[in-house]
Amino acid sequence: MPEGLLLPMIVAASSLPAFLAARAFARDRRRLATLMRLVGLAILAGAAGLAWAGGDRTRMLAVAVVLAVAVNGLGLAVLVDALRTRRNGPR
Repeated sequence: MPEGLLLPMIVAASSLPAFLAARAFARDRRRLATLMRLVGLAILAGAAGLAWAGGDRTRMLAVAVVLAVAVNGLGLAVLVDALRTRRNGPR
């Protein structure tokens, strides 16, 4: 395996818990499951972006910033959904 692909593969592997959580929530909490799938896809897109960036530090920084914004934004959406469900009961 080329040395430049180690980090993207690690990032891609870190998307697995998001997909497993989405599967666990799929029956009872569809919206949360969809958000978790989006988190997993954002992480996979970040891994693809890191593979594209290669060793270029400027590109890697740009991909890391976009990945952080996307995952944290989706994390906030998950938090809002959890708080709404807690206040209003399951949908």
